[in-house]
Amino acid sequence: MEEFQPPPPNVDALPTSDFTADETSKRMDYEAYPVRKPEEDLNDFKIQIRASTLRRCRFKLAQLSHSAFPWYEVLLGISTLSGGAFLGSLTSDNLPAKGFLAIFFNTILPIITVASFVAYVLLRHSTLKDSSEIGKEVLADLPNPEKTR
Repeated sequence: MEEFQPPPPNVDALPTSDFTADETSKRMDYEAYPVRKPEEDLNDFKIQIRASTLRRCRFKLAQLSHSAFPWYEVLLGISTLSGGAFLGSLTSDNLPAKGFLAIFFNTILPIITVASFVAYVLLRHSTLKDSSEIGKEVLADLPNPEKTR
């Protein structure tokens, strides 16, 4: 089997053009285009901010945006489930007046309902309070554009 050989070129080389710019010519052609800014950027200005302030704000916002599992929502689920079971047992005719089921549905489930709902409210309130405090700290750290010169 013969080795592949490409065919020889069928064009001749053309001489390159000799193009030089005349240095004495002061004529220059140009096109100018207007730079347009969006309306919200017309009255905008830049504010100098320290890198340490940005690091501190970014750290606080990272803490805020770190999404962990919301355990308070589990407590709300337990509270509604046990509250619903308690309310359902009040209307039930099949629950014996004495025995373990009566004690569980009429005594233990209301306690679980109240305890888990109180724990939900406290955890949810502390989570919202932490978020609010972090937001206030970040706002205090960042410069206010309304009070800058």
